[in-house]
Amino acid sequence: MRKLVVPLLVGLLLMQGCILPKPNPDRAAEMNRLEIALRRLGAAVEGQLWSGAQRDADLIALACANDPSLCSALGGNKTRVRVVDGHSVLLLCSPDNRLALVEDIACTPKPDRKAWTDGNAPCEFVLSDQQIREVCR
Repeated sequence: MRKLVVPLLVGLLLMQGCILPKPNPDRAAEMNRLEIALRRLGAAVEGQLWSGAQRDADLIALACANDPSLCSALGGNKTRVRVVDGHSVLLLCSPDNRLALVEDIACTPKPDRKAWTDGNAPCEFVLSDQQIREVCR
């Protein structure tokens, strides 16, 4: 019996790779494109803050006024921004504003949270002020 258990477990593990759903490459490519667009918008929002824009101003509208392609590149998706100690954090959500897709601290080189991989993450900021302060020192 014991001699059958190990081969059976190995067989099940190998089969699991065939049974589990595969990531959608088209979805991943689209999300990669949106992540890049959000990074560009984040840099422009940071620029608005460095230029003296008030943190309660519509920073996204100000950034897109200078370069409308920053907002159009995000399609119909919704974007939110918050400011922590002079640094912006952007949240990209689905067009219906229900699901989070990407959360990005603008002072970092890569997206900080790929919420789209979580499946059904609500459109809410998750990164804490402390996390933002630590990476934006």
